[in-house]
Amino acid sequence: MKIKLMISSLLLLISFNLSAAVDWQSASQEVVQSIDKMLIKVAPFKGKLNADLEPFYQDLDEITQDRVDYPYIAKIVMGKYYRKATEQQKLDFQVAFKRTLLKTYGKALVSFDIKGYELLKSRRLSPKPNKQKVVIKVTSTTGDTYSLINYLVYKENKWKLVNIVLDGFNLRVTFKNQFGSIAQKNRGEMDLTIQKWSDSMSKSK
Repeated sequence: MKIKLMISSLLLLISFNLSAAVDWQSASQEVVQSIDKMLIKVAPFKGKLNADLEPFYQDLDEITQDRVDYPYIAKIVMGKYYRKATEQQKLDFQVAFKRTLLKTYGKALVSFDIKGYELLKSRRLSPKPNKQKVVIKVTSTTGDTYSLINYLVYKENKWKLVNIVLDGFNLRVTFKNQFGSIAQKNRGEMDLTIQKWSDSMSKSK
Protein backbone atom coordinates (compact mmCIF):
# COMPACT_ATOMS: atom_id res chain seq x y z
CA MET A 1 0.00 0.00 0.00
CA LYS A 2 2.82 2.37 0.91
CA ILE A 3 4.65 1.58 -2.33
CA LYS A 4 1.49 2.21 -4.38
CA LEU A 5 1.03 5.54 -2.62
CA MET A 6 4.63 6.52 -3.38
CA ILE A 7 4.26 5.57 -7.05
CA SER A 8 0.96 7.46 -7.33
CA SER A 9 2.51 10.53 -5.74
CA LEU A 10 5.46 10.36 -8.11
CA LEU A 11 3.21 10.08 -11.17
CA LEU A 12 1.13 12.99 -9.94
CA LEU A 13 4.26 15.09 -9.47
CA ILE A 14 5.50 14.22 -12.95
CA SER A 15 2.09 15.05 -14.43
CA PHE A 16 1.99 18.37 -12.57
CA ASN A 17 5.47 19.36 -13.71
CA LEU A 18 4.65 18.44 -17.30
CA SER A 19 1.43 20.46 -17.36
CA ALA A 20 3.23 23.41 -15.75
CA ALA A 21 6.00 23.38 -18.37
CA VAL A 22 4.01 22.38 -21.45
CA ASP A 23 1.59 25.22 -22.09
CA TRP A 24 1.02 28.26 -24.30
CA GLN A 25 3.40 30.37 -22.24
CA SER A 26 6.35 28.04 -22.72
CA ALA A 27 5.53 27.61 -26.43
CA SER A 28 5.33 31.37 -26.97
CA GLN A 29 8.64 31.88 -25.19
CA GLU A 30 10.25 29.42 -27.57
CA VAL A 31 8.84 31.29 -30.59
CA VAL A 32 9.95 34.69 -29.28
CA GLN A 33 13.46 33.45 -28.53
CA SER A 34 13.76 31.99 -32.03
CA ILE A 35 12.54 35.19 -33.69
CA ASP A 36 14.93 37.34 -31.67
CA LYS A 37 17.87 35.13 -32.64
CA MET A 38 16.88 35.26 -36.31
CA LEU A 39 16.53 39.04 -36.30
CA ILE A 40 20.04 39.39 -34.87
CA LYS A 41 21.49 37.09 -37.53
CA VAL A 42 19.60 38.70 -40.44
CA ALA A 43 20.63 42.30 -39.54
CA PRO A 44 23.88 42.31 -41.61
CA PHE A 45 22.01 41.01 -44.67
CA LYS A 46 18.93 43.25 -44.66
CA GLY A 47 17.88 44.17 -48.20
CA LYS A 48 20.89 42.38 -49.74
CA LEU A 49 19.16 39.67 -51.76
CA ASN A 50 22.02 39.62 -54.26
CA ALA A 51 24.60 38.99 -51.55
CA ASP A 52 25.99 35.57 -50.62
CA LEU A 53 23.33 34.42 -48.16
CA GLU A 54 24.91 31.06 -47.43
CA PRO A 55 26.30 32.19 -44.02
CA PHE A 56 22.81 33.34 -43.07
CA TYR A 57 21.25 30.04 -44.15
CA GLN A 58 23.78 28.26 -41.94
CA ASP A 59 22.83 30.49 -39.02
CA LEU A 60 19.16 29.68 -39.59
CA ASP A 61 20.02 25.99 -39.70
CA GLU A 62 21.67 26.20 -36.29
CA ILE A 63 18.74 28.13 -34.81
CA THR A 64 16.04 25.84 -36.21
CA GLN A 65 17.62 22.39 -36.17
CA ASP A 66 16.12 21.54 -32.76
CA ARG A 67 13.10 23.82 -33.09
CA VAL A 68 11.57 22.73 -36.41
CA ASP A 69 10.32 19.20 -37.02
CA TYR A 70 11.70 18.95 -40.54
CA PRO A 71 11.15 15.15 -40.94
CA TYR A 72 7.49 15.42 -39.93
CA ILE A 73 6.76 18.39 -42.21
CA ALA A 74 8.56 16.71 -45.11
CA LYS A 75 6.39 13.63 -44.60
CA ILE A 76 3.22 15.72 -44.72
CA VAL A 77 4.43 17.55 -47.83
CA MET A 78 5.06 14.24 -49.63
CA GLY A 79 1.48 13.25 -48.87
CA LYS A 80 0.34 9.98 -50.44
CA TYR A 81 3.71 9.59 -52.14
CA TYR A 82 5.43 9.11 -48.79
CA ARG A 83 4.17 5.52 -48.55
CA LYS A 84 5.47 4.74 -52.01
CA ALA A 85 8.95 6.19 -51.44
CA THR A 86 11.94 4.14 -50.31
CA GLU A 87 13.71 5.01 -47.07
CA GLN A 88 16.54 6.61 -49.06
CA GLN A 89 14.08 8.70 -51.09
CA LYS A 90 12.39 9.85 -47.88
CA LEU A 91 15.76 10.89 -46.50
CA ASP A 92 16.72 12.60 -49.76
CA PHE A 93 13.54 14.64 -49.71
CA GLN A 94 13.99 15.58 -46.06
CA VAL A 95 17.38 17.05 -46.96
CA ALA A 96 15.99 18.83 -50.04
CA PHE A 97 12.96 20.11 -48.16
CA LYS A 98 14.99 21.46 -45.26
CA ARG A 99 17.20 23.33 -47.69
CA THR A 100 14.12 24.71 -49.46
CA LEU A 101 12.54 25.89 -46.22
CA LEU A 102 15.73 27.56 -45.00
CA LYS A 103 16.17 29.44 -48.27
CA THR A 104 12.50 30.43 -48.51
CA TYR A 105 12.33 31.71 -44.95
CA GLY A 106 15.80 33.23 -45.17
CA LYS A 107 15.02 35.25 -48.30
CA ALA A 108 11.76 36.44 -46.75
CA LEU A 109 13.60 37.73 -43.68
CA VAL A 110 16.23 39.46 -45.80
CA SER A 111 13.75 41.18 -48.11
CA PHE A 112 11.14 42.11 -45.49
CA ASP A 113 11.91 45.31 -43.60
CA ILE A 114 10.62 44.49 -40.12
CA LYS A 115 9.95 47.37 -37.77
CA GLY A 116 8.86 45.17 -34.90
CA TYR A 117 6.61 42.37 -33.79
CA GLU A 118 4.07 41.69 -31.06
CA LEU A 119 3.10 38.46 -29.38
CA LEU A 120 -0.69 38.13 -29.33
CA LYS A 121 -1.96 36.39 -26.23
CA SER A 122 -4.12 33.36 -26.80
CA ARG A 123 -7.83 33.94 -26.14
CA ARG A 124 -8.53 30.31 -25.38
CA LEU A 125 -6.51 27.45 -23.93
CA SER A 126 -5.57 24.57 -26.19
CA PRO A 127 -7.43 21.37 -25.22
CA LYS A 128 -4.10 19.59 -25.68
CA PRO A 129 -1.26 21.28 -23.74
CA ASN A 130 1.35 19.61 -25.97
CA LYS A 131 -0.13 21.30 -29.07
CA GLN A 132 -0.10 25.09 -29.17
CA LYS A 133 -0.77 27.92 -31.62
CA VAL A 134 1.34 31.05 -31.18
CA VAL A 135 0.30 34.15 -33.12
CA ILE A 136 2.74 36.98 -33.89
CA LYS A 137 1.76 40.33 -35.40
CA VAL A 138 4.60 41.64 -37.54
CA THR A 139 4.83 45.31 -38.52
CA SER A 140 6.91 46.63 -41.43
CA THR A 141 8.57 50.03 -41.64
CA THR A 142 5.83 51.06 -44.09
CA GLY A 143 3.19 50.40 -41.44
CA ASP A 144 1.80 47.20 -42.96
CA THR A 145 0.94 44.44 -40.52
CA TYR A 146 0.98 40.69 -41.03
CA SER A 147 -0.27 37.76 -38.98
CA LEU A 148 2.21 34.93 -38.45
CA ILE A 149 0.68 31.80 -36.91
CA ASN A 150 3.11 29.24 -35.52
CA TYR A 151 1.88 25.71 -34.85
CA LEU A 152 3.99 23.83 -32.33
CA VAL A 153 4.01 20.33 -30.85
CA TYR A 154 5.88 19.32 -27.70
CA LYS A 155 7.94 16.22 -28.40
CA GLU A 156 11.35 14.89 -27.38
CA ASN A 157 11.22 17.25 -24.38
CA LYS A 158 11.10 20.40 -26.50
CA TRP A 159 8.75 22.52 -28.59
CA LYS A 160 8.95 21.91 -32.32
CA LEU A 161 7.40 23.93 -35.13
CA VAL A 162 5.23 21.85 -37.45
CA ASN A 163 3.60 24.55 -39.61
CA ILE A 164 3.44 28.28 -40.32
CA VAL A 165 0.57 30.32 -41.74
CA LEU A 166 1.36 33.87 -42.89
CA ASP A 167 -1.76 35.95 -43.58
CA GLY A 168 -3.62 32.89 -44.81
CA PHE A 169 -0.62 31.47 -46.71
CA ASN A 170 -0.32 27.94 -45.30
CA LEU A 171 3.26 26.89 -45.88
CA ARG A 172 2.69 23.18 -45.37
CA VAL A 173 -0.38 23.00 -47.61
CA THR A 174 1.26 25.11 -50.33
CA PHE A 175 4.38 22.94 -50.43
CA LYS A 176 2.25 19.77 -50.39
CA ASN A 177 0.29 20.97 -53.43
CA GLN A 178 3.51 21.88 -55.23
CA PHE A 179 5.07 18.50 -54.50
CA GLY A 180 1.92 16.66 -55.58
CA SER A 181 1.82 18.60 -58.84
CA ILE A 182 5.47 17.81 -59.62
CA ALA A 183 5.00 14.13 -58.69
CA GLN A 184 1.94 13.87 -60.91
CA LYS A 185 3.76 15.38 -63.88
CA ASN A 186 6.54 12.84 -63.38
CA ARG A 187 4.12 9.92 -62.92
CA GLY A 188 5.13 9.39 -59.30
CA GLU A 189 8.79 8.65 -60.07
CA MET A 190 10.28 9.74 -56.76
CA ASP A 191 13.92 10.32 -57.64
CA LEU A 192 12.95 12.51 -60.57
CA THR A 193 10.25 14.28 -58.53
CA ILE A 194 12.69 15.13 -55.74
CA GLN A 195 15.21 16.44 -58.27
CA LYS A 196 12.55 18.51 -60.05
CA TRP A 197 11.36 19.84 -56.67
CA SER A 198 14.89 20.98 -55.78
CA ASP A 199 15.37 22.58 -59.19
CA SER A 200 12.01 24.35 -59.06
CA MET A 201 12.47 25.66 -55.52
CA SER A 202 16.02 26.88 -56.18
CA LYS A 203 14.71 29.03 -59.04
CA SER A 204 11.76 30.48 -57.09
CA LYS A 205 12.08 34.00 -55.68
